[in-house]
Amino acid sequence: MLQPESTSKYAYNIHGGLRLLLTFLLICPILMPVVAQAQNRDPWNYDNNSRWDNSWNRRPNPRAGACFFSTADFRGNHFCVRRGDRLRRLPSNFGDNISSLRLFGNARAIVFNDRDFTGGSQEFRNSISDLRRARFRGGHTWNNRISSLIVR
Repeated sequence: MLQPESTSKYAYNIHGGLRLLLTFLLICPILMPVVAQAQNRDPWNYDNNSRWDNSWNRRPNPRAGACFFSTADFRGNHFCVRRGDRLRRLPSNFGDNISSLRLFGNARAIVFNDRDFTGGSQEFRNSISDLRRARFRGGHTWNNRISSLIVR
């Protein structure tokens, strides 16, 4: 039989353990979405922030999507979008300032001469290392001409 002193310690341990368990059960649902969001953060989800900064050059390429570069041969500053993204306007100073595009995961890019998916357009199914070789119209090329795009 338990001594009165050990019985009170046993009851305290059970009460303390229950309190800890209840606290854990209350906090867990609150913290899980925050932890999951931090672990699953998509580096190309701009969260409605299209202001380009140098960190974009260090982000990984998307598994399926496209990257757009300010210089030929996939060089210079760049930004990427995932398959399914539609950009009515390009980030920061990229409008009419793209010289190469690289596609990933069987994606294709439809580019437009003007904002809001207007003006002339063309669908690219392969990466283009130099948009000076991609004819637009009237003797022009797609180099430094893209102002909006869709990636499928």
